[in-house]
Amino acid sequence: MVDPLEVLKSQVLQNHITNPITAGRGQTAHVYVRECMRAAILNGQLPGGTRLVQNHVAKFLKVSTTPVREALRDLASEGLIIVDAHRGAVVAEFDEDDLREVYQIRQRLEPLMLEFALPQLTDEIIARAEELHEAMCAAPGSATWAQLNREFHMCIYEAADHPRLVSLVRSLQDASVMAVSAKLDRLPAVREQANSEHAMLLDAIRRRDLDAAVSVILQHATLSPR
Repeated sequence: MVDPLEVLKSQVLQNHITNPITAGRGQTAHVYVRECMRAAILNGQLPGGTRLVQNHVAKFLKVSTTPVREALRDLASEGLIIVDAHRGAVVAEFDEDDLREVYQIRQRLEPLMLEFALPQLTDEIIARAEELHEAMCAAPGSATWAQLNREFHMCIYEAADHPRLVSLVRSLQDASVMAVSAKLDRLPAVREQANSEHAMLLDAIRRRDLDAAVSVILQHATLSPR
C-alpha cells in the first residue's frame, strides 16, 4: 500500500521543493502543497485510489489545513483528484474508456492549439522545446519522461494567446501523463517512437509548417500502441 506522506517526502527531496513558511520564500504555502501533490500524482508515485487526508498532509508539510484544502480544490478542478463525501480526497482513477475520451478530445483540440500557437513561437520558445526533447531522449525512467513530455507540449501550446483553451489542453495533458507512464513501462518501444515524433514536430515548427505539425500531432496523440 502506498504511504502518501513518504511519497510527498520523496518529492520534496528529489525536486528540492522548499516550505515557503520555514524558508521565508515568496511562494505561497498553497502553491507549495499543490506542487508537491501534483508532481507525485503526475509521475505515478501517488496512484489512482490513494486517499489524501488533509490533517496528515498538513502536519507532514508543516502548514495549516487551509493551504492543503486550497491545493486539493485546485487539483480537483484539474481532474487529478476526486473529493468524495465519504472517503475525502482520493487520487483519480482513469479506466480505458476515460482515457480513450481524453485522447479523442486531444485529437480535436491540439491541432487548433497548434494553429494559434505557431505564429507566436519565438526562437527562445523553440530552443526550450528542443532542450526538453533532448532531456526526454536522455531520461532515465518512464515517469520522468512522461512529465517532460507534458512540459514539452505545454511549452509550445502556452505560446498561444488563448488562456481558456490552454487550460483545457493542460488538463487533458495532465490526465494523459499517468497513462503515458504506465504504457511506457509496459511497451518501452513506444518511447522511442514518441521521441521520433517529437523530432518531426520540432522540424515542422521550425519551418512554420502548420499542416506538417498537425499531421504529426494527430499521429502522436493516440492511446493505441504503435
